[in-house]
Amino acid sequence: MEVISIIAQLAAVALLGWVAVYDARNFTIRNGTVLALLALYVLAQGALLFPTLRGDLVAGALLFGIGFVMWLLRGLGAGDAKLMLPLGMMLGMQGMLPFAALLMLLSVLLYLLIVICRAFGAERSLWGWLARMKTEGRVPYGVPLALASAPVIFIQAIWNV
Repeated sequence: MEVISIIAQLAAVALLGWVAVYDARNFTIRNGTVLALLALYVLAQGALLFPTLRGDLVAGALLFGIGFVMWLLRGLGAGDAKLMLPLGMMLGMQGMLPFAALLMLLSVLLYLLIVICRAFGAERSLWGWLARMKTEGRVPYGVPLALASAPVIFIQAIWNV
């Protein structure tokens, strides 16, 4: 049953890669994607008989609560806030600290890139896309969420944490 859990977690990592690309292109996260991540969590942890269910639910509720408040303050899109529930559950309490550190680092880097690209008046390619985020006020925050959570979930799957 461990093999099923590992495969489900690796599938979640792959799905998070798709989330990053899709959100970057469309500035949206589909409900079906959030449900698919929840289903992968149930498969991964169900195969192990839910050994950390309580901590996983707390982590999911904590991230979703933060996302919900940020959504209310218009600092985050609804899809990004919804994505935080399955991310928290997949990460569990043991993955929250490395995820938070990676998310902070990636968020700061994204912000700096946006500001720098805008200051230099970039108009084309990736740099122009980043510069437009500053003027349009739209940031695909699913990208740093996915990029911060995927390596943590991957390491947990490989090391069976």
